[in-house]
Amino acid sequence: MLNLTICCDTPNQVNTLDGYLMNFSSSHDFNYKLSKFKSFNDLTNKPPLNIDILLLSVNLNSKQYAFNIYKKFKSLYNDIQIIFIPELIDFVLNGFYLKDFRCILKPLKYSAFEEELLDCLDYLMNTDNHIKKIQFHNNTLHLLNGLSSVSILFIESIGKNCIAYTTNTFIEIPNNIDILEKSLCPSTFFRCHHNYLINIKKIGKLNTNSVIINSKTIPVDKKKFTLLKNKLLVMLKII
Repeated sequence: MLNLTICCDTPNQVNTLDGYLMNFSSSHDFNYKLSKFKSFNDLTNKPPLNIDILLLSVNLNSKQYAFNIYKKFKSLYNDIQIIFIPELIDFVLNGFYLKDFRCILKPLKYSAFEEELLDCLDYLMNTDNHIKKIQFHNNTLHLLNGLSSVSILFIESIGKNCIAYTTNTFIEIPNNIDILEKSLCPSTFFRCHHNYLINIKKIGKLNTNSVIINSKTIPVDKKKFTLLKNKLLVMLKII
């Protein structure tokens, strides 16, 4: 069981996050222990014994302040995953880029919450300290032949089986692409072509008939281009 913490000074937002967690737990068969804090001072003055995932909604003021928070909690909790929940104006003006932090922009949407939490869990499942604590997504891990979905760049269909490509290697998966498409998070993975399933977060360049991921050019069906473009913009939190 993982330890989750919500730190937020807005009661309505705490209730929203609490509801999202219950929905997520029900949908993904995920067990957790939750602690709540009304302010950042309360959290830092009396921090919990363990935090695996921290949902933090505070006035960040600057990117450097966010880095300081990140460093502080990384020193206190091994492998902690921090999800910042900034105002849109903070995100735009202070440059909280996706590569720097996990973020869910306000107003909160369950789809964004689910995506970030799934990424956190995928990461934690591959750390020695958390493997035994997480009973989650076992079916997906089995389908992917033990490979974490976070590391996947794209999946290629080869006959009745598939090949999953990561940055440094590739792994044969004894399942067809239709089954894998249904098992992976739809906000992260997209069937851009009959034979290809791509990780939207790994796209380096989007063209009208292809995407480039890690120097590999992957075809995109014409009928799927607009949907892929919109999903990419949502992932980048532009729309």
